[in-house]
Amino acid sequence: MANNPQGRYDGQPFGDALAERALLVAERVVRSRCRGWNVAQHVRDDLRGEVVLRLLKRLQRAQEEPEIPPIQRFDDYIASVASRLVDDLARALFPEWTRIKNRVRYLVHHDDRFHVFVDDAGRTMCEAAAPSPARRRVRTSAAHALALSVVQTLDEAGRPLDLEDLVAAQAKRHGVVTANFSGPVEIAGRCEDPGEAMESAEAVRRLWIEIEALPPRQRTALLLNSRDESGESVLRLLAATGLAPAGSLAAALGMSEDELNGLWDELPLADDVIAARLRLTRQQVINLRKAARDRLARRTSRAR
Repeated sequence: MANNPQGRYDGQPFGDALAERALLVAERVVRSRCRGWNVAQHVRDDLRGEVVLRLLKRLQRAQEEPEIPPIQRFDDYIASVASRLVDDLARALFPEWTRIKNRVRYLVHHDDRFHVFVDDAGRTMCEAAAPSPARRRVRTSAAHALALSVVQTLDEAGRPLDLEDLVAAQAKRHGVVTANFSGPVEIAGRCEDPGEAMESAEAVRRLWIEIEALPPRQRTALLLNSRDESGESVLRLLAATGLAPAGSLAAALGMSEDELNGLWDELPLADDVIAARLRLTRQQVINLRKAARDRLARRTSRAR
């Protein structure tokens, strides 16, 4: 095990070495992502166990369906699955906290008052950026207020902050309770199953390619209204997680990044608002979105 270099487990059959490596990577991700949260040990154990279970399902599917591509970078794959588990669980149990997290992540990546980097320990850090003559700025009043709050937090710290700590500080300022997993939590029932939904970032990117191929009005009707179970805008989730850059989102909607920024805090939009933008009736917008979903369902089912 010790002589096996990181990420070189792709071709191995499922066994103790593979499971141990998956548990090690999952523990590192869970510990990093949940730092500062009240997470009981049984929840950590359940998250790690669910990662191994999903890995086993993925390997079994690959044996049954030869067209499924192999896992190219094992550690990255496990880290992605573990991160999605944490995100899914937090979104299901703490939607308000998740909304703040997504808004902070979008802000620091799209406003030049902030500089985001990865430190030597692999943590995503944020600091105040050096003054620049040409600067991108968020446009809405709510986003601007959040930016001022983040600037104040960084000034008070006097040093770069881990992005998770920055989110926790903003949640506290807004009176939102930090994620607390001290009680019984059913992991499998709260999180997406990889066999039924997007088990990896690669699957999300493949779906995004299909969305970009939709007719423009279908694309707009779908994206501007799409939301997850907690009501969070799918556009914000895609941008916050880096799975679809803001430039790509804006281009898919036929607008500039500035125009998209202006809509950011209003997302997801109601059908009558989308209808006014497209100069259609509300029912036509509903029909366009249904057509888009049907087409995506057909194309993604063929891909599987």
